[in-house]
Amino acid sequence: MKKKLVVKSMIVGIILLCIGASSVTAVNIQPSQPMGRGILYVGGGGPGTYTSIQEAIDNSTSGDTIFVYAGTYAENIDTKLKKITLMGENRESTFIEGQTTDPVVRIGNSDTTIEGFFMKGSSDEIILQVATLCEDVYITNNIMENGIQGISLSVPTSRINIIGNTILNNVYVGILIQTSTYTLIQGNTITANGKQGIDLSLNSNHNSILNNTITGNGEEGIAVGGLASTENTIEGNIIGDNKLGIRFTTGAGSNEIRSNRIEYSAMEGLLLSSSSENTIEMNNFIDNKRQATFKISSRNVWDANYWSNWIGVKLSAPIFQKFPKVILGGVRMNFDKNPALVPYNITGAV
Repeated sequence: MKKKLVVKSMIVGIILLCIGASSVTAVNIQPSQPMGRGILYVGGGGPGTYTSIQEAIDNSTSGDTIFVYAGTYAENIDTKLKKITLMGENRESTFIEGQTTDPVVRIGNSDTTIEGFFMKGSSDEIILQVATLCEDVYITNNIMENGIQGISLSVPTSRINIIGNTILNNVYVGILIQTSTYTLIQGNTITANGKQGIDLSLNSNHNSILNNTITGNGEEGIAVGGLASTENTIEGNIIGDNKLGIRFTTGAGSNEIRSNRIEYSAMEGLLLSSSSENTIEMNNFIDNKRQATFKISSRNVWDANYWSNWIGVKLSAPIFQKFPKVILGGVRMNFDKNPALVPYNITGAV
């Protein structure tokens, strides 16, 4: 009797093992689609994918990632109150093309990331807009072109990170920042915008503009204005072939302009207007129509900049290399007492 029970038990065990193996095989051959929440897919033609980005956003929950396959998506999208990651397959081939006068992309909440898209607008569309009071937003490795503005932070925001994007051919401003703090603009290429490459204004402070290439813009490469636009850092940028390189206005003071290559401006390389207590050091001023000047500005510190028109560069005799560089501001003068003999190696966006 015991032998019969053992045999039956072995047979039942073998059957259960076979069923388990079949279940495992069934799971393994399923297509790579999300189980429940986590990752949602758009495009690509596979089963379970969405056909529009907005549809995927509407069906997502905060914390989800939406992966968008290469293709053209003719829509304006809004993340609303979702805290999500939007990821394009390749920024050269994953297009979002706006269809209305709304922003092509609107980020509506903090803790949101958008990466890897080519966003196209029209002359009455903002390409990407960040809503008020958003924090810890990441806008990385996108292309944005042909809007009225590239990126708009026109309301109070904080800790917005704009990294590694190409922003070009917008009617007015490449990046507009107003009443914002601790914004990081790093490693972007900002070119051929009708007005400013970057416009930082209306009491924006503690922002960093680092290692960008800002060229060929219709007005200023970088404009900073506003009485409380203070303690901003502009460092490591190539700012070239703009009408004016950098302009500070309306009381923007206590900022640092350090280690930038400011060159070939049609007007001034640097203009300080009603702007005091700024530090300008270790920059290259190369072949601007007027290298630098100031108006109604005081207590600015100029130190160790390279000036392509300094007498110590043009004439090699040691006596000339002891001369300071004079910066004229109407009938007043400032001095760089330690001008550099050779330009610094500044690479901009890499």
